[in-house]
Amino acid sequence: MKIKTSIKILKDTFSRWLDLDPFAQSAIIAYYTLFSLPSLLLIVIWVTSIFFGREAVQGHITQEFSSLVGYEPAKAIEGMISSASINSNSAVNMIISGGTLIFGATGVFFQLQKTLNTIFEVKEDNSTFKKMVIDRLISFGMVMAIGFLLIISLIVSAGISVFNNYVKNYYPEIASLIVSGLNFLVSLVVITILFGAIYRFLPHKRIRWKTALIGASITTLLFLLGKTVIGVYFGQAAPASVYGGASSVVLILLWVYYTGLIFFMGAEFTMVYSEYRINKKKPETSIDDVQA
Repeated sequence: MKIKTSIKILKDTFSRWLDLDPFAQSAIIAYYTLFSLPSLLLIVIWVTSIFFGREAVQGHITQEFSSLVGYEPAKAIEGMISSASINSNSAVNMIISGGTLIFGATGVFFQLQKTLNTIFEVKEDNSTFKKMVIDRLISFGMVMAIGFLLIISLIVSAGISVFNNYVKNYYPEIASLIVSGLNFLVSLVVITILFGAIYRFLPHKRIRWKTALIGASITTLLFLLGKTVIGVYFGQAAPASVYGGASSVVLILLWVYYTGLIFFMGAEFTMVYSEYRINKKKPETSIDDVQA
């Protein structure tokens, strides 16, 4: 790809991103995430605890959130998970609780789908009950995909832990460096696959897997860079300190908000890059073609 073309793609991406009003869209996603998070995590833990113990899964999730948003918000999320449960007193209550849980967990993906449809220029038809059910099922599929990726992450983390013990015996001076590099690589792959799956399956417009993964790779790099910047910002500025007891919730909202800005930037890049590939494949019309 030529430098001129790359610059044009980046300019178009930024222009479309601004036209989307990403600040408002990210605020909406942050709001939905706050209410979807307990249900989403409960389902993910329920699925993954089939293969691993609940405490191990919950501890892994808390550790991941702690590295993202800090210890206090991570403990608040852990509290959400612990207090959330399905009412199993009767079959009816269990069905109602399960349905409410699924509806809550898919809320953020359902809203995310609407925004991605706008980005990918999907013409919205009149909503029908059947369409709504299908969209919710797709959203639930994304929840299950998160559970699957978490299982993979846990398996790989266990493998890295064993590898770390082996390396420490022979190369103790570089063991931590190697493990840090492997953990970063695992995060890179898992997040890229997740973003790629969202770009590929969530909008009503299908794009090629290759295009989705390229867009997801850019988004992941921005996400990991943004995570570092946001972490420094939270540590230095302490933006939620003025909210007292609600600071943990505010930090979660702020983190999702800033992450949403990055995610939508990546989605716009994916759309612009997809259009570039389509236009590149179109044969140019020659004078002979016009005359014919």
